[in-house]
Amino acid sequence: MIELIGIERQFQVGDQQVHALRAVDLKLAAGDYVAVMGPSGSGKSTLLNILGLLDRPDAGQYRFDGTETTTLDEEQRARLRRERIGFVFQAFHLIPRLTAFENVELPLILASRPLKQRRAQVAETLAALGLSTRATHRPDQLSGGQRQRVAIARATVTEPDLILADEPTGNLDRASGKEVIETLEALNAKGLTLVVVTHDASLGERAQRRIQMDDGAILRDAPR
Repeated sequence: MIELIGIERQFQVGDQQVHALRAVDLKLAAGDYVAVMGPSGSGKSTLLNILGLLDRPDAGQYRFDGTETTTLDEEQRARLRRERIGFVFQAFHLIPRLTAFENVELPLILASRPLKQRRAQVAETLAALGLSTRATHRPDQLSGGQRQRVAIARATVTEPDLILADEPTGNLDRASGKEVIETLEALNAKGLTLVVVTHDASLGERAQRRIQMDDGAILRDAPR
């Protein structure tokens, strides 16, 4: 499904050149569950941004289901990102003035789905995540775990093939974090490819593969 070949990414920070990714090679099959681990500054989030088409590499190739993404223009990248990739972030990134239902509906509005279809799809997604009774609540009326499940609903309502989760339990207590990761794992069990960036060793141990990064390079790629 995904193949990275010789991916390089550098940033200019002041008068210094920071090598965020160094000759990264990676293959992910459909349905994989991968934890990306490593210290701060090791390249984890940069790798996630490349995978999510939020950033472009300076060198190398990135093939998504056979499509060479580095040659796509911004409109093509946005379409691929919108239709095939879902994002879950540590800080939730829900819009405060919108209800849970309206937050989840946003990607379908951007995808120009018909009103009747998108409302049915949102209701079905919220129900699947146990959020039907919270549909009319705004984020400030929800617990941290509920907000993250709304974010997961928003990430999956378009039925993507790949979910990218950046420290998805980082702002949650242990019980809520367990609930959220089990929700993501249930989606993975249905066939979604799941990539989780985490500092939490216990969370990393749950994944089928663990990728250890340091100084922009993959040091180890091991099955559980």
